Amino acid sequence: MYQPTFGMALIENELKTDTMKALVLQAPGCLEYCSVPVPIPGPGDIVIRVRAATTCGTDLKAFLRGHPQIPMPGVFGHEYSGTVVAVGNGAPFAVGDDIMGVHSAPCQECRWCVNDQENLCESIMATKVLGTYAEFLLIPERIARTNVFPKPDSLSFEQASLLEPLACVAQGVMRIQPKPQMEVLVIGPGAIGLMFVAALRRAGVQSITLAGRNLNRLEVGEQLGAKSLPLEQVHGQFDLVVECTGNVEIWEKSLEFARRGGSLVLFGGCKAGTQVRFDTQRLHYDDISVISPFHFGTRAVKMARSWLLHPEFDLSPLFSGNRDLADGEMVFRDLEQGRGIKYVFHP
Repeated sequence: MYQPTFGMALIENELKTDTMKALVLQAPGCLEYCSVPVPIPGPGDIVIRVRAATTCGTDLKAFLRGHPQIPMPGVFGHEYSGTVVAVGNGAPFAVGDDIMGVHSAPCQECRWCVNDQENLCESIMATKVLGTYAEFLLIPERIARTNVFPKPDSLSFEQASLLEPLACVAQGVMRIQPKPQMEVLVIGPGAIGLMFVAALRRAGVQSITLAGRNLNRLEVGEQLGAKSLPLEQVHGQFDLVVECTGNVEIWEKSLEFARRGGSLVLFGGCKAGTQVRFDTQRLHYDDISVISPFHFGTRAVKMARSWLLHPEFDLSPLFSGNRDLADGEMVFRDLEQGRGIKYVFHP
């Protein structure tokens, strides 16, 4: 049975209960809606009342087959926004503050951090936020200090909860350095592919084609400013190709769509141990740049937040509806079947 551990006694607190309802991932394919203890903050930590927690492709992978960074059994979820209800000594927020944040933070001291590669920080996953599918959530001091921000009233809790996945997209956009005249192909109309469409449009790119097989999601891409096509109907080559499926065959096929002198972004993560083959002549003689951005650093988080705060940047078409925590397993079965994009829990 799930047995959480927590920190020191809180010094400022508006909690009125010792237990909370939560979704606990017991094993792959097994989600339990149950009562667990409310977390208690240690020095510098904060506890929030979760106002919105969105589903994620990584959570779906963990639900289906487990994930090395998501322990089982454990309270599930890592995208969130909410209101501070308890703080530890020296915490950077006060009870009553509305916040938005991500689930990790770099140490800012290791060789990768000092070389502006915070996304590769050697301890970035040592301390992380897990358990957003619950009424209350503990945010450790390291993350609260570095990667949690005030949420303005003008931004909904739902859109604020998208800061983490959008920061991953921002990390890729910073590597790409898109130009308005680029012709771009985004492969995979899942949440990340759709966020790439929105982010590239925000960066001024006018010609974006979104390719995939889920017609409902392709329609959402059109709402965000892309031309959509079934992948089988994509022809020609593009200045920039962004692969967001994590499928080995599509990774390999993506190179075909890159124009001479173009760039290929392999964003979707494939299963561990898989291998791909590329045409070396094309890569070399056509001078095609290949990058595979992972996670995010603090600059990417701030960039993503700036997008969310802009009044014309609207990701609400990604939301497929509100769901109760008690229906958690049904939600992930829907996502497994390609029904919906991102569901929102309001614990």
